[in-house]
Amino acid sequence: MPHTRFSKNALIALRGTFYFSSKRVAYQNRNMLRQAVQRLLPAGQCLAQQAQRNFGVSAAAAQKGNLDPIQQLFVDKIREYRTKSTGGKLVDATPETETALRDSLANLERAYGAKGVDMTQFPTLNFTDPDLMWPGLTLEQKIKMYEAVDAAEEADAAQQAAAEEPPKYDPWEGL
Repeated sequence: MPHTRFSKNALIALRGTFYFSSKRVAYQNRNMLRQAVQRLLPAGQCLAQQAQRNFGVSAAAAQKGNLDPIQQLFVDKIREYRTKSTGGKLVDATPETETALRDSLANLERAYGAKGVDMTQFPTLNFTDPDLMWPGLTLEQKIKMYEAVDAAEEADAAQQAAAEEPPKYDPWEGL
């Protein structure tokens, strides 16, 4: 047996340490990979979802001319309604419907006194804030109260200014 620096037991112990340390490194690598995947997975899912949505929208937009008969009928009805409603009147209204509308508007004018007002338009609301007054005070009492408040604020400001000034130091005082 050749002469070695280490004994047989030392070599076995050294080999075991290396084996266990390599297991530990492999575990740490697996753990780091798992953490990286867990952090990147939500971002990947979000990107995949956005790609699916964009693909679905672009596919529907690309097939503009290839509508099935029901979709084509729906689109035709929308276009027809748009052309009929350009005048601002009721679409496909019968004379009975128009008289019912006129009667309802006349009833509203009588009930609310709105002669000459277009009741089919949304009203414009102009609110103004009322002047707030102290309850039970006359104008003279309010003026007197405001003057007292102003005088009190000026007195407080003067006191704070006097308190903030440091006393003047005279080095010759008391000699």
